[in-house]
This record gives sequence, structure tokens and C-alpha cells, in this order.
Amino acid sequence: MKRIALVFAFVALVFSFNAAAQENNMFGNNSKLLKVGAGLGANGIPLEVSYEKGFKQDLFGVENLNLGLGGYFGFYHYNDELGSLLGENYGFKYNNFVLGARGLFHYTFFPKVDTYLGLMLGYNIASSKYYGPSGYSDDASAGGIVFGSVVGARYQFNSKWGVYGELGYSIAYASFGVAYKL
Repeated sequence: MKRIALVFAFVALVFSFNAAAQENNMFGNNSKLLKVGAGLGANGIPLEVSYEKGFKQDLFGVENLNLGLGGYFGFYHYNDELGSLLGENYGFKYNNFVLGARGLFHYTFFPKVDTYLGLMLGYNIASSKYYGPSGYSDDASAGGIVFGSVVGARYQFNSKWGVYGELGYSIAYASFGVAYKL
């Protein structure tokens, strides 16, 4: 008996989500979205900026499943001070840039909340530079193609402003920030 009640509750929940999605399409063909945020990092604070435009509405014949395409830029910097030698501090400065293109699938489950998931293809540029007493140099840089995925949600306060949170990989594994509809 409990299982039957659970199944009915689950079915009712799915239908209520679908009804909410039909009433509140948060991201469509004409949507343009600018997001600025910060990530959670072990050392320092990763920063990110992304732009997205609605590209295809009712994707695969699914009502309110919408595709957005856009660009992404992330930056991360921190200093790793190792100590002091001859009265001078020494350590390494690390920089990391990610520049990419993202495709996101949007679907609204709750009023004023846009949920999405997507993929990113980009290029990662990382470098480290020694600072401290001269005579020692251990600078390095690397770059390459990077793949990322993201799952996120955006809460819209009004017709223009909102906040977002994302999990996945871009410049950080978790990020949050403000979103502005253009």
C-alpha cells in the first residue's frame, strides 16, 4: 500500500513540474543572458563571465526544452609563497585561463527557476612563474583543449536580474553569481 501511494505521489509531482514548466518558460529563442560569477577554489577565487543566447525552442519536440549557445571565459590566479631566503620572499604565481563555447539545455521545473545542464568545449592556458631571489628560474606554461560539463539553476528576482549556481567543470567545480537578461 505504501508503494502505491509513493508511486502516485511521484506521478503527481512529475505532472506538477510539467505544468509549472509550461506556465513559466524562463529561457527561449529570444533570450540573451549575461552571467558574472565566482567559483570555489582551494587557493584564490576563480572568476567567470559567460554569455548565452536562446537558439532552439521545444527541442526534440519536448515542450519548453530549450537550447542556448554561448561563450565562456574563466580566470584563476593565486600566489603560493614558500618562504623567505636572504630576506626576500619566494614562491610561485599561478594563472589559469579557460576560453570556451557552451551549449546548455534549459527546462523550467519551478516558477522563477531556470534549470539547465550542458557541455563546454574550450581551450585552457595555465602558467606558473617563480618570484624571489634571482639566480633561480622555474617558469612553466601549458595549454590544451578542455571539455567540461555543467548542471545549474538560475533564480530570477524580476524580469532582468537573477542569481545562479553551477556544479561541474569550467574554471571551478562549483560557482555562483549574478545573471542579467539582456
